[in-house]
Amino acid sequence: MRTICSIVIMVLAAVGGLLLGSLLENPVGGMILLAVISGIACIIYTLDNPIKKD
Repeated sequence: MRTICSIVIMVLAAVGGLLLGSLLENPVGGMILLAVISGIACIIYTLDNPIKKD
């Protein structure tokens, strides 16, 4: 479930980066930047909150 959520977050960030990058005349750069930032944030979240097995 976390993997699917992470992928959705990165895709939404890429779309947002496309729109933000279009304003700055560099849409691909904006997509890559926001997708990488959100991907790193998802990795950090996963490392800080491991799945607890009982």
